[in-house]
Amino acid sequence: MQYLGLFLLLAVLFSLPASGAAQAQAPGGPVLTLGDAFHKAWKENANLKLSRVQELIAEQDRIRARAGFLPTVKANTFHQVYDDPRKYVFPGTPPFTFMNRNYWESTVTAEQTLFDFGATPSRYRQAAIGQEVAKLNTKATRDEVFFLVAQTYFHVLRAQKLKIIAEQEVSQLQNHLKVARDLYEFGVVTHNDVLQAEVSLADAQQRLIAAKNQIVNTQASLNKLLGQPIHLLNTLKEEDITEIPKAAGLEEITQTALQNRSDLKAAEGRRQQGEKGITEARAGHLPRFYAMGGQYYQQSKYALHETQWFAILGLHWKIFSGFDTRAQVAQARERLQQLEIQKKDLAEQIKLEVQNAYLGLQETAERIAVTKGAIRQGEENLRLNEERYKEQVGTATDVIDAQTLLTRIRVNHNNAVYDHQVQKAQLLRAIGKISDLAPANNPLEVK
Repeated sequence: MQYLGLFLLLAVLFSLPASGAAQAQAPGGPVLTLGDAFHKAWKENANLKLSRVQELIAEQDRIRARAGFLPTVKANTFHQVYDDPRKYVFPGTPPFTFMNRNYWESTVTAEQTLFDFGATPSRYRQAAIGQEVAKLNTKATRDEVFFLVAQTYFHVLRAQKLKIIAEQEVSQLQNHLKVARDLYEFGVVTHNDVLQAEVSLADAQQRLIAAKNQIVNTQASLNKLLGQPIHLLNTLKEEDITEIPKAAGLEEITQTALQNRSDLKAAEGRRQQGEKGITEARAGHLPRFYAMGGQYYQQSKYALHETQWFAILGLHWKIFSGFDTRAQVAQARERLQQLEIQKKDLAEQIKLEVQNAYLGLQETAERIAVTKGAIRQGEENLRLNEERYKEQVGTATDVIDAQTLLTRIRVNHNNAVYDHQVQKAQLLRAIGKISDLAPANNPLEVK
């Protein structure tokens, strides 16, 4: 009867972790879905804000480059005073004054480049491509931030589940300690069993403390990504990423990545900029043809016309610049070579990322299948060892070992589940489609 009473007590206590888990999932703050997290990150993440500012800067670069197609209008005016009026002397004639001692002078000119062998068009194309590259960089930054958000989101959920597992372990070890104490009081076991149970319980309680602290830390990391107050606690909704390529092999997924990745498109844009940079640098060897017109005014009571209009058709040619232009051309070619190497290396890096994510997805799926069945076996193993201990055909060490094994299996299964979700996000990030995880009703700004 004594053992039956202990068994019933254990059965009641074993039902407590489930209620504890429900309590741990109780709302502690605003409910946050993964789509909501993406939306907040798009609006408030510091890196995305900086990237959008860079877009505005690139737009101004394009406007500045476009100015090369338009005339340049300049105005200059000044007031000049001489100590004595300027005079001319011709042989056989007395000196005569030809300019006021105190006068105003002004010039207004308009200059237009007619032809510069592609320098201005190349400069404009570089700026226009740069603007597109800035937009692609924003998309690449968005994808990276979204992946970090998804990764941290699942880390928070993982930490919450690890806390529940730790609570279950503490509760079960408390039950074991009570059984050991009862048996010790009846003289059935030695005090060593009680000490062993107390040490194991203390160790489990430390893991519970660490698990609670991990929740706070991962929540803070998520808040940093979302631009929220660090200490804000959200209630995260369980998410299951399902938007992954269906029945697609590694080669097909890799090709999709090479077509979709914004950072690879940006690298191609920078390569095109490099080609235009060579054209612009080469133009430095050749002349620039221009037209200029304007008005000249000089205040003078001796002049027949104080105001004059003029027009100029000119050529400006820097014939020798100390080999500076030659060095600029060589530098532009080397920069293009550098950009081509970077693009090729990025393509290989993308292939590696796709392969790692693809294989990681398969690995975590297998881990889930293995650990899911192991949990049931671990629970049964613990139950049998507890029964054996109460019947004194097993030892306290067997019970604690069974409990430790069950906790490890639960942790492994929990890690496998959330590692699988992170690998899904990693694969979507690798193929440039992680923004598809945002809900369909999200504003177009995330696209």
